[in-house]
Amino acid sequence: MIAPRISGSFVLSLCTAVCLTTHAADLNLTEVTDFESLQKLAAQVAQKPYQAPSQQLDPFFEGLKYDGHRQIRFLEDKSLYGENQEAYRVQFFHPGWMFKKPVGFFNVNGVTTTQVPFDASLFDYGNLKLPEGFKKPEGYSGFRVLAPHSLLNKRFEFMVFMGASYFRAVTTELGYGISARAVAVNTIGGKPEEFPDFTHFWFEQPKVGQKYFRVFALLNGPSISGAYQFDVSPGKTTDMLVKATLFLRQPVEMLGIAPFSSMFWFGENSHPKPYDFRPEVHDSDGLQIEVEGGPSIWRPLDVSRDLRLSVFEMDKLKGFGLGERDRDFNNFQDLEAMYHRRPAVWVEPIKGFSKGSVVLVELSTGEETWDNIVAMWRPTELPKTPAEPLNFEYRLAWLEEQLPGLLCKVTDTRRGFVMKKDDHEYVVDFTKGGMKLEKPADWVPELDVVVSNGNAKVLDKRVMFNRETGGWRAFFKLDVPDETNLLEMMCEMKDGDKVISERWMYQWRR
Repeated sequence: MIAPRISGSFVLSLCTAVCLTTHAADLNLTEVTDFESLQKLAAQVAQKPYQAPSQQLDPFFEGLKYDGHRQIRFLEDKSLYGENQEAYRVQFFHPGWMFKKPVGFFNVNGVTTTQVPFDASLFDYGNLKLPEGFKKPEGYSGFRVLAPHSLLNKRFEFMVFMGASYFRAVTTELGYGISARAVAVNTIGGKPEEFPDFTHFWFEQPKVGQKYFRVFALLNGPSISGAYQFDVSPGKTTDMLVKATLFLRQPVEMLGIAPFSSMFWFGENSHPKPYDFRPEVHDSDGLQIEVEGGPSIWRPLDVSRDLRLSVFEMDKLKGFGLGERDRDFNNFQDLEAMYHRRPAVWVEPIKGFSKGSVVLVELSTGEETWDNIVAMWRPTELPKTPAEPLNFEYRLAWLEEQLPGLLCKVTDTRRGFVMKKDDHEYVVDFTKGGMKLEKPADWVPELDVVVSNGNAKVLDKRVMFNRETGGWRAFFKLDVPDETNLLEMMCEMKDGDKVISERWMYQWRR
């Protein structure tokens, strides 16, 4: 569930891999030319027993530490498809340190599929003294993709795949932050979590002027195999069109579709705050959900001593994602991590998201170097046998933010105790919204507050016009009895029976 993080292009994972190299003959890796042929391969893999990983690195690379591994640099002029800077180009990562699994790569030119073998001459090894006759790795550990030069008139790396099935992307204006992955297996439910791996990738040879870069990936793990197709186009919003088919080798306790991991250490709503010079430290500050014909939800992130689990069941999901709505540098004061410039992600279902739930997992953390937030879609029905495929498609957008239409948007959540009392006070700021209400100058919306899953009394709920922001500020207080340990809260603003704001939802734990 938790993935370690460092700066730059790397997506880290402590997971191991399944190497299918020894089975290349019967798996027909070079016969994959499109998504349909990859689906057949994934179905074939699911019928075979899962095999433990085989990481056969040379002892020199096996023993590399962080400082040694970071010296190994891919040579810029050696990029795959680097003949023309106006096409997409691919660069590889060298196995070693925490990235020890060999991953297979192939080029698909429309007619034939050829393997991309490991080549040590593509790397500058810096000050490392390589042993004479060292064993070459069986493959690279991951890759990154560079956009056509004309997009920004400079080198622009916009996507990285590395570690298990993790991948990340940036936009032309926002840097790396949140991590996505192919699938989540047993993140909750009591069984040990599994981290299936992308064991092989196939690049569709890009052409000059091509809008989307296409890559196919084979997923494999103890309980699951799968075929994935990614069509990616970088920009102010970096678009990913994801198509996938999964096969279950055996039943799983929980399967998460379109999962991503983020980091939330503390924010404006956190108490107590760590002894840190920065006011806030997080990649994302809220979970956003939109339901077809239903509410638009904003759930501020927070952490406590214990795991926090939130499940939002629904039949018609319109979209969900993790957002970073706070874009004010003054609220972070971090010149290196630049948390105010981390991208949001938004999942727009296309196929296979009928009945299920959005699941949010928030783990306690004492630092910023580990992802502790997981969000995903959990389908209600799963295949019963390996012969039954689970098909789904979605658009994954990396962007500034997903706007909730004309509704008043939640911008800030603050909480504390009422002075000289032990009542809990919540202050939620909303934008003005885009609805034309044509009300008197002194009109304010009504505030609806609902508390569930525990006993508490709502006191003094009200809304004020916020002259500083031009929006609305909602207040309410809670009298929480000593025996109450968990509360689910909801508030939204209304004009009579008409909802005019996002639905703010929050979980409180003692």
